[in-house]
Amino acid sequence: MLKNLQVGIGFSEVADSKKAAKAASEQALKTLKKKPTITYVFFAGEYDPKEISRGLVEALGDSEFVGGSGDAVFFEDKIYRTGIVVAAIYSEYLHVGISSIEGISKDPHGLARKVTAEAMKKIAIDKYVDPYLQFTRMRNSSIKWMIKKPSFHITVFAKGMKLPQMGEETKILQGITREMGFNVPIWGGSFGVHLEKLFEQKPYDIHLLHSGKILTDGLIVVVNSTSLLYGLSLAHGSQRTNKIGFISGVTGGGYVITGISGKNPIDWYCENLNIPRKEFLKNSIVITQKNPLGIPDNYGGFIIRAGGVPAGENLAFTATFEEGWPVYIMDSSISNMATAPGKVIEDLRASTNEATPALALAIICASCRIVTGEKGVAGELKELKKKLGGAPIVGFSSFTEIGAKEGVPTTVQHEATTLLTIYDKLLHEVRD
Repeated sequence: MLKNLQVGIGFSEVADSKKAAKAASEQALKTLKKKPTITYVFFAGEYDPKEISRGLVEALGDSEFVGGSGDAVFFEDKIYRTGIVVAAIYSEYLHVGISSIEGISKDPHGLARKVTAEAMKKIAIDKYVDPYLQFTRMRNSSIKWMIKKPSFHITVFAKGMKLPQMGEETKILQGITREMGFNVPIWGGSFGVHLEKLFEQKPYDIHLLHSGKILTDGLIVVVNSTSLLYGLSLAHGSQRTNKIGFISGVTGGGYVITGISGKNPIDWYCENLNIPRKEFLKNSIVITQKNPLGIPDNYGGFIIRAGGVPAGENLAFTATFEEGWPVYIMDSSISNMATAPGKVIEDLRASTNEATPALALAIICASCRIVTGEKGVAGELKELKKKLGGAPIVGFSSFTEIGAKEGVPTTVQHEATTLLTIYDKLLHEVRD
């Protein structure tokens, strides 16, 4: 029995969009005695976003909800290519300010700053209870934990790559941190569709949902003001090889690599992987997912860039590069990628001193499904479920992941697993 928050989760794979949204929402609301503070909604498959939104509004009323479309959705320890998942949260110790915008690609940095500032203004702070909780935290908790675990954190959902336009997540993250600074933890990812549509170059739209609004070129920012203990972590399983180069040329704002170590980027890849150029050009997305580029992050880890596509004689990625950056070819084998859940759980336990959250929101890169298969992702979910002590899990398969491990700045990653965990414990109760 939870004492500081109420959590409900729901799932439906009914074919009718509105009915599925209502069914999943009503299932989640059964365990809540009060109107949700915030509800998260993720869906995959050929659903009508307008009907989903209508069903959510009918079920949730005027309470805030955010979410969008993914390659797949997660409910507990299972992955579904078609379905709708819902996680509803109520707590008097959680306040949220939410803002969203359509047309983020016009000015991702500037509009991200604007949306973040608007979200902050919308937080409904209790002028009596919240200051008292901060006072109690100062009196009862250590300064270490007040610095290590701030009372604010941000959730961000963006639109993923939709060719010919690349992803804007890096610029969005830069806009958010310009407005909020670097000490506020950030967690989230970018929505997408079934990844096969991207591979096969079929037309598609990516949809974001915010309390009755439907966005196709959107950004959603949630600023959380909380007295609840929370955890955020991100990890990938890729391991570096001894194949190293440096970015010697870029164009297109950094999205297109024109040279690696003074060579054509496609030729450089083919030489290092010992494969024919024709084979690389035919399967470049899959090859660069199994052998992505890794950029050293100066903290002993790597920022992963996967899913490169030929752009004429050059190689284009969904996130930017800078000239002079060192890059390794990484090994994203099934066995390596299977190590990500353990890394995430280890980091969460170290950063919270807790083993079992009241809820875990999980984002796993859609590329992981391509590399490890659905069984591999399901295995990862089962491991997460077990190591989180059976905590409820809801999430989606993303085009990019946003987050960080403890003590490392937030980054935009590929082929990663990132979790936001919320605990039935107040921040002033945390002890060493």
